[in-house]
Amino acid sequence: MPLITMSKGYNGEVEALRQKEYPHMNDGVYLDHSGATIYAKSTVDAFSAKMVANLYGNPHSENSPAKLSGDVVDQVREKTLRFLGADPEHFDLIFVANATAAIKLVADSFRDLSEKTSDRRFWYGYHKDAHTSIVGVRELTYGQSYCFRGDQDVERWLHAPETSFVNRYHPGGLGLFAYPGQSNMSGRRLPLEWPGMLRQSEYLQNTYTLLDAAALAMTFPMENVFRDVDHAPDFTCLSLYKIFGFPDIGALIVRRESGHILTLRKYFGGGTVSMVATFGENWHRSKGLQAPTYKLHEGLEDGTLPFHSILALGEAIDVHKRLYGSMSRISDHTCYLTSRLIRGLATLRHPNGRPVCRIYNENSDFEDSTKQGSAIAFNVLRANGHHVPYSDVERMANSAGIYIRSGGVCNPGGIFTALGYEPWMTERALSAGHHCGSHGISIIHRVPTGIVRASLGAMSTKQDVDTFLSFVRATFLEDDKDLLVVAAAAAAATRTTVRSPRAEEALAFDLPTEYTTAATTTNFPDVREVPRPRPLLHHISSAPESTPRIPPLAMHDMMHGLATVK
Repeated sequence: MPLITMSKGYNGEVEALRQKEYPHMNDGVYLDHSGATIYAKSTVDAFSAKMVANLYGNPHSENSPAKLSGDVVDQVREKTLRFLGADPEHFDLIFVANATAAIKLVADSFRDLSEKTSDRRFWYGYHKDAHTSIVGVRELTYGQSYCFRGDQDVERWLHAPETSFVNRYHPGGLGLFAYPGQSNMSGRRLPLEWPGMLRQSEYLQNTYTLLDAAALAMTFPMENVFRDVDHAPDFTCLSLYKIFGFPDIGALIVRRESGHILTLRKYFGGGTVSMVATFGENWHRSKGLQAPTYKLHEGLEDGTLPFHSILALGEAIDVHKRLYGSMSRISDHTCYLTSRLIRGLATLRHPNGRPVCRIYNENSDFEDSTKQGSAIAFNVLRANGHHVPYSDVERMANSAGIYIRSGGVCNPGGIFTALGYEPWMTERALSAGHHCGSHGISIIHRVPTGIVRASLGAMSTKQDVDTFLSFVRATFLEDDKDLLVVAAAAAAATRTTVRSPRAEEALAFDLPTEYTTAATTTNFPDVREVPRPRPLLHHISSAPESTPRIPPLAMHDMMHGLATVK
């Protein structure tokens, strides 16, 4: 079937595929594809069929089952490179557990090599939109790292590295620059030309590039990254389950002209060395340093590979191609759905004209798939402009059978930039008891500590988007009747409230009128408000005789009061 042109790239075939290939998605609306996308039934069936029909052994052995596994690994390695548009002549692929393991492999190699430099350390620069795993590399640099605050900051450095301050003492020394191809928080896609620009700079010849493509590769044609070898990153990390759903495996794509630097690492694991001396003088010979006898990946894949998972990966690639045709088609499909979701959220307004959602994105052209991926970051607002805790949004969505993600989403720089945090505010959040994870504090001083993220995948549909929009509208949109009812109920509750001495003390303060009505306070268990004490409603003894429906959020306000941290 051809693409449905009236939907500007929407792939109508996906709706039929959902019934046949994704029956396990029928129990809810899955909008957390940035975490892991969903596997197709045919992938599991094909993998299972091969597992019961063949005998696979450890590829480090020489027997027939082992040779079969080794052949599978070699075939799938090349198949994966070609799927990604990376020519095996110019690129190698190292199988790893996930993108984080790929990042750590690169980081450890640079740390080991830097011990042979004059100051025994390497320079590391990273973009503020980087995933936590990219940020963590800075701890190996002994203080010689720099966080670029934005795209312009990066480009100023690339154009004039000799005059830019990036906390680097030796501009021509060993360095590594890392950034995400796509923000895993907001879905914004970053420029892909930076590795080529860096490679052309006379001052940065000893600086290498690491592209985190874990979020990007899910819905983006990666041939755009690897087509031009001279402009491709030196190292590119991927979590392949974000593309195929299954198996749980990652990859590091290495530009062959740059890969030799990784073979200088200190650690070696089983299968990566040709000889090891354990008595007398300690020495070993890395396979990575013995080209062409051995290939680059043979010196970097420590221990026995997950050969069963690699077998599954080969089946996943075949099924993916058969179901979707190309990554370009997936890109068009998810671009349409992302635009539909952003427009839907942006148009939701409370009766007083205030928005229901605040969307976080530095990219104004979200219909351009080169600039925007399939993830959206936002927070929900009350009619009074106060934030609904992101954790409550996720809990309510989960109860409604809609699966999203909330919190810091492992993107500290992106989160705090979007929310307007300054360093002292981060320190205050920590001192107040906030931490990443499900038990953190959602709001401190009326400022959120995280966001809500909805992300779409190849098998997402218009119905998924519309169901989520209907949920947001029905749950969080406050109409005029609701506001009047809540105000009346709050007034009645104030007259009949039994107050503790602490509450009476709080009422002695000169509080703005908006602080004294239940309808305008943000009262949730995981909200921390420190600026001023506020009245606590401990008990409602009566209510008007004929009280219309009170919205769930407003009832939550009146019954729970305001959690206050002194």
